[in-house]
Amino acid sequence: MKALLKNVVMVVLLSALGMSQAYAADSAATTMTPSVFDQFNQEQILKVELKLDMEALHANKKSNEYQKAKFSIIGINNIETYSVKVRARGRFRRVKSEMPPLKLKFSKKELIAQGLSEDNDYKLVTHFYDSKQGDDAVLREYLAYKLYNQLSGQSFRVQLAEVTYIDKNTNEANTRYGILIEDSDQMASRVGGQICEDCFNRPEAEYDATNLQLHALFQYMIGNTDWSLKMNRNLKLVKVETTGKYVTVPYDFDFSGFVNANYAVPNKDYQLTTLRDRAFLGSANMPKALMAAKGMMIAKRAAMEKTIKDFTIMSRKSRKDLLEYMDSFYTALETQQEL
Repeated sequence: MKALLKNVVMVVLLSALGMSQAYAADSAATTMTPSVFDQFNQEQILKVELKLDMEALHANKKSNEYQKAKFSIIGINNIETYSVKVRARGRFRRVKSEMPPLKLKFSKKELIAQGLSEDNDYKLVTHFYDSKQGDDAVLREYLAYKLYNQLSGQSFRVQLAEVTYIDKNTNEANTRYGILIEDSDQMASRVGGQICEDCFNRPEAEYDATNLQLHALFQYMIGNTDWSLKMNRNLKLVKVETTGKYVTVPYDFDFSGFVNANYAVPNKDYQLTTLRDRAFLGSANMPKALMAAKGMMIAKRAAMEKTIKDFTIMSRKSRKDLLEYMDSFYTALETQQEL
């Protein structure tokens, strides 16, 4: 605790640095050709319809074969429809869930005709269970993305959606919450770099040290060990042009203690006995960067807690649970010299 208090000046400075990074990312976005994601990205819940062959989707969910579908944005006074190709994605969830996670590919020809960028590759996080329990897990994962947005502009933007799935053969409809995730290439452009798809086991010296530790500390906060820097698992590595350094941009948080999905299991590789146990997977060789990351986490605590408190679409019980889980992280952070 004393060590952290002695670094209060560093906390303030790094908080400002974090805000400047987010501002730079937003400023870069305004100079880029807008994408279809920019068209529908909003604070409110987006209402969409996805019309597809549900039988074919479930029959082929283990393959990467696309099917044609229609994606419609339901506005107050109009409906805007796009041609898309859809397929199941992921590993565990695509096989086990009642609605597999989806990858959506918009028509580049249609996007260009509307004056939009060619960024056309989007992930849709779907419900695992067709129930309130399934919706709660989606809302918790959405909040995890939003909390990391507050910590770093070097992150995926997400849009919470109320998705109505319509079977084109039967016209049967089902509405559940989902999360649309920004195209990876657009994210990399905002960050000011390019994605490295085969960057396995890179030397630590090639990474932005503060970003590396901030990412690891965030994953520790939400109780997530379902990621790997060496294997490039559940994260994108972006090489920033101005620095030549790699930054980590995470995704997929459903196996975290924060989401606390009842289908998830604790990671036995780190001797975890419950899903809400934590293991710090950051570097032991970057103590100054870790201290900087701790300062940023402390500086952003109130804002992140407010985000959870204000998320009234989620039940009071769930919000209370998330705040208590975060509090346990901060208690550990303030009482330990090292993780």
